[in-house]
Amino acid sequence: MKKVFEAKIELPVKFSSGNQMQQGNGRLYRSKKYHDYHDYLKASLLDVIDEVQPELNAGCAYRLRTMFIYPIPKSLIASKKKRYEFNSANILPVTRGTIDLDNSAKGTNDVLQEVLGFDDSQIVSEELHKRYWLGSLYVLKIELYELPAGMEIQFYE
Repeated sequence: MKKVFEAKIELPVKFSSGNQMQQGNGRLYRSKKYHDYHDYLKASLLDVIDEVQPELNAGCAYRLRTMFIYPIPKSLIASKKKRYEFNSANILPVTRGTIDLDNSAKGTNDVLQEVLGFDDSQIVSEELHKRYWLGSLYVLKIELYELPAGMEIQFYE
């Protein structure tokens, strides 16, 4: 596997869900929160792309790894001791305060395919994670790998 793109983006807006739809005037449309996330992520990725110039190929298969990192709620680290002992592996984001991974991936992948210029059907393997951290911003980490032709993808042996 060859890594063709990676980025770490800090966002002042919460990750968007691909399910954030609203209805008005007899039609469905994407919410303002979705567009705020989309626009900010798109601008940030365009800045990164200007520096790294990734080369993606039509017809290639890709593996995408994505990490959605949320600021930890203050209630979970209220004391100095809890803050000092914080470990992102011990306190996992399993509350409604975070967005389901599949929904987060949809909104993020829409932006990735738009900015990087590939078809999301080219993603044949995807790994998603979400974690907390002590910072105040949302952080998105992305790694995109080109899969060699003929590579066997196995679920289990």
